[in-house]
Amino acid sequence: MKKYIFSRRVLIAAGIACLLLPLNSCDKELEVTPYSYFTTANFFSNSEEANMATLGVYESMSSLDTYGYNIPLIFDADTDISQLSGVGADEWRLIAHYQGISQTAIFYNVWSKLYEGIDRANVVIERIPQMELYKNGTQTQQEQLNRFIGEAKFLRGFYYSELVRLWGDVPFKTKSSQSGDNLKGGLVDRQEIYTQIIKDMEEAAVVLPAETPSDERINKWAAKAMLARIALFAGGYSLSPDGTMKRPANYKEYYKLAQEKINEVMAQNPYKLNTSYAKVFKNQCQHVLEPTENIFQVAFYNPAGTMGNGSWVGYFNGPLTAAGIYPNSIGRCLVPKPFYNTFKTGDQRRDFSIATYSINNVGNKLPLVTARQDEAWTAAKWSREYQTNSTVERSYTHINWVVMRYSDLLLMRAEVENELNEGPNPVAYDAVNQVRKRGFGADIAGSRIAVDIVNKGTGYANAANVVIQITGGGGSDASAAVVTLASGGISAITMLRSGDGYTSVPTVTITTTDGKGSGATAVARILPKPTAAEMNLPTGLSKIDFLKAIQQERAWELSGEGMRRADLIRWGILSDKIIETNAAVKLIRSNYFYPSIANFVAGKHELYPFPQNETDVNKSITRQNPKY
Repeated sequence: MKKYIFSRRVLIAAGIACLLLPLNSCDKELEVTPYSYFTTANFFSNSEEANMATLGVYESMSSLDTYGYNIPLIFDADTDISQLSGVGADEWRLIAHYQGISQTAIFYNVWSKLYEGIDRANVVIERIPQMELYKNGTQTQQEQLNRFIGEAKFLRGFYYSELVRLWGDVPFKTKSSQSGDNLKGGLVDRQEIYTQIIKDMEEAAVVLPAETPSDERINKWAAKAMLARIALFAGGYSLSPDGTMKRPANYKEYYKLAQEKINEVMAQNPYKLNTSYAKVFKNQCQHVLEPTENIFQVAFYNPAGTMGNGSWVGYFNGPLTAAGIYPNSIGRCLVPKPFYNTFKTGDQRRDFSIATYSINNVGNKLPLVTARQDEAWTAAKWSREYQTNSTVERSYTHINWVVMRYSDLLLMRAEVENELNEGPNPVAYDAVNQVRKRGFGADIAGSRIAVDIVNKGTGYANAANVVIQITGGGGSDASAAVVTLASGGISAITMLRSGDGYTSVPTVTITTTDGKGSGATAVARILPKPTAAEMNLPTGLSKIDFLKAIQQERAWELSGEGMRRADLIRWGILSDKIIETNAAVKLIRSNYFYPSIANFVAGKHELYPFPQNETDVNKSITRQNPKY
């Protein structure tokens, strides 16, 4: 189970240790030094204080302002595979639908929180080498302190990479803020910042532990994997100050760096795919750490059930769920139907990733397949069905946000090899096909199922009250529901999830929650496993066609995981995909909900505006991002 890197004591003390500001309160229960006592002069006196300061750097990403909500859930919409529900003045809607402006508070919240993490990292990087233990401690003590410095350097690089990804050129400093400093830095070219990010992460990897972590702290291989991703962004397209989408002239040098780091990781073989795609997310929801699948993740700990260090993962981005058997989930992350239609037959990721249903108060799945209900399909990976549903997780969960999974690294490997070799080689094909085979359940005994009605029965009054139960057969996750009734009988059902791992035909039982109706029966049948030819990418693809296949594969594999909009921008195709998706939804119906087409402006919305709160006080920022 999850081994928390944060505790109540550390959540408070670590943040204070890094802010190093005079405060007046003290929680006697924690029995720690009064906060007003912490200064740069008297902190960092031992390894535990250095550790708390380092955890304070991690803590900046463990809030709703960053990875508990804004960055992965709001900033990743709207695209070709997801969008947020409704229109209105809510800031999360305005940002998602490309209506955010410099005064939108969420922009400043994220901006300031990332800079907070950077300043905390700067403190750790500066202060630990001044410690007596660092100079004269035992080898073990010095190695531990060097690890803390490595963690801080990695996190500083990561936070800067996110600022550059979201805002382009930004203020840049590698020195902690001191009284009397000029804190109003001007904009620094993003490529210069990338140079420092790469340096930080390479230096971090040298001193970080190679062992498989038992908690959410970064290790050597995760640092290299994340550096590979950042190299692809450094070599990708981004919006320039002149309003054009450009990539650096030497972009292939960044791809070579990515290739180098990926190869270093693969040579050590520290990661592997869970054979079950569904189990990856069930483990996340149950707080089961899986460090061989999840390369880098953000820790959340929410002991009091309040906002604190909690997230909205599984509350904001799950199937719409009424309070009852499960806590409620508000289902704000919608999935456009054209994306659902792109999945191939037998790809188990479709039904696990996309909820074509809502869940009522008694836990029954209600299909959303008639009239305009397909516009309410949502993300499904973090459903309340899989969560602990403990008292402290009813509003704010402490489900970790996974920044990178191993399948992401494999798909990056395929993309890099294709780019550098002017077409896919065997390494590229092997990498993407590993991901595809897992998605089709290749290494799981058994297969998917379908369910067919045999007898329609009589006396059923409401389709929503009819429950189709599937038990046995050795598999899991299959689900079917009644769509319509006719003359009291069941006239149509739909498979909501075909499940996986069924080695024999399961039993299907039909009951009701209102006691009305009887006699309906149904049987299951096992569906054939896809063949190797159906699971693998076709051979002989050109460089362009292979890249398009990778772009699509990343959508299928990583949907809802916070990277799609960023990927589309670095490929230079965000505008194209919005136009393409709008055309596809309009073929379904002319008034299909897709508001972004009316708001998105190419050459503007690939970056966010510099927050007004920042530019009001920092006059060294002498321009705004294009078209804001």
